[in-house]
Amino acid sequence: MTSYASLKTACLAALVCLSVSTIAGAADDSKASDPAFVVPKVANPIPAEEIKDLQIVEDQGRWLVSDKALEQYGVYTADDKKGTYWFRLPAANDGSTLWANEQVPLMLPGQAVKGGRTINIRYVRRPLGISYVLGEGKNELLPPSKATRTAPLLQVLDEPVVSSKEGHGASAKVGLSLFWDPLMDEKADFQPVNTKKAVMSPCAFRLSTKGVELRNPDFAMLAGAYHEKGYAMWPLVDNNFNPTETHAFLSNAKLQDEMVKELVGYALLYQFKGYNLDFENVNYSDKDKLTAFVKKMSQAFHAYGLTVSMDVTPPSDSPNWSLVYDRANLAPWLDHMMIMAYDQTGRTSPVAGPVASYPWVEKAVQNTLQVVPAEKLILGMPLYMRIWYESENGRDLPKNLAEWPAVSATPAAAKAKGQTKLFVRTLTMADSEAIVKKYKAHVTWNKTLQLYYMDLPLVTGHVKIWFEDEQSLKEKVQLIPTYHLGGASFWRKGFETKEFWQRFAKHELT
Repeated sequence: MTSYASLKTACLAALVCLSVSTIAGAADDSKASDPAFVVPKVANPIPAEEIKDLQIVEDQGRWLVSDKALEQYGVYTADDKKGTYWFRLPAANDGSTLWANEQVPLMLPGQAVKGGRTINIRYVRRPLGISYVLGEGKNELLPPSKATRTAPLLQVLDEPVVSSKEGHGASAKVGLSLFWDPLMDEKADFQPVNTKKAVMSPCAFRLSTKGVELRNPDFAMLAGAYHEKGYAMWPLVDNNFNPTETHAFLSNAKLQDEMVKELVGYALLYQFKGYNLDFENVNYSDKDKLTAFVKKMSQAFHAYGLTVSMDVTPPSDSPNWSLVYDRANLAPWLDHMMIMAYDQTGRTSPVAGPVASYPWVEKAVQNTLQVVPAEKLILGMPLYMRIWYESENGRDLPKNLAEWPAVSATPAAAKAKGQTKLFVRTLTMADSEAIVKKYKAHVTWNKTLQLYYMDLPLVTGHVKIWFEDEQSLKEKVQLIPTYHLGGASFWRKGFETKEFWQRFAKHELT
């Protein structure tokens, strides 16, 4: 993998010449069904244990109590089926009282049990003002001096959630480093990043005509895990890539207000420091409505001291996936705008190609900078790629690398072109290492694309892979100081190699 000879194939030359507009429009349409962007719902980690009276039961770091015991603090059920409870919003940080004492239904971290729910109060006890006594062999809630039926007022805590390490990376190459986290595994292995601002964005919330939906029933423990590693928590809020539902809530001002109030409430309850908005595949006819809704959210979030960021695609001619973003009018309301500079060639493309070649990414940055201030623009980079397999027998490659067909003695370029079937598979950075190791003789560096490329002839077909690895990321990161961008973001945590945090993150982001 040390050769720096440029590949001269017609396919690669064509890819370099294609504009951002041409490629992105074709790629975006497949994103909604792409496995690379699937966000699973987290299984409830809280045990369904019935707890009596004021007892606090410790279980894997959780402090479990009965929701009936919380009633003395005014915590009463809003919706049994959803596991939500009533709370009141305080006055905003900027002094605004627009929503002061407004009631919002919020889901506490819990699990349904017979006759109620088991609630984890480990991290939410402080914003709820819950007192307790920890004794030898006996932990209990401490009843308030006077029981109340008034919904508790969420407290704005002065203590920062992010560790004191934040800001120590003042000389960091990259200002903001954000990692999207769809798996939301509190026990996942990842390391601190000593950058100016390190952020984890769990793919936590979804907006629909049903209101705010949650994908993780216990954000409290996840927030604790991020905090211990020095990361701020900016949960992602998406629209499920659903243009019909998005149109419905963009047309309903009352529903919007309720959803925004709930998101403010969740931020106070779990001590989030911001939100990341990810609205994709929105009807172009809803362009102005989308901008107005983002403005409404940002004004509310900013009033409560929350940072607001939004994900956008590279500029292209796709109405629902790119033109719907009024970038020039969105930027003033946002602290950061993440340009998702990946999926240059989408999974459903009839022609194989890279996910994010350097020329394409740079062009996307240049085009976006025409309407967005550089300091607000965050460069989004992929930790994945794709296997493109032109099969001559109509069958896909085995998932097990050891079972792949033998390498053909005839170079791919010299093989007779018969009828083939194209199979496409998402490949993570972590899983790509075994392929590079096994077929390194067929891997070369493409200086123009700034990617390693594999052109592999097999006896049953032809494999092409444009690799995203630490080297390709290192090249793209250089665009940040070159164009004075605000930082970097990565899709997604869990796709990286084990060494990613000690090598790339440590040396290229700090």
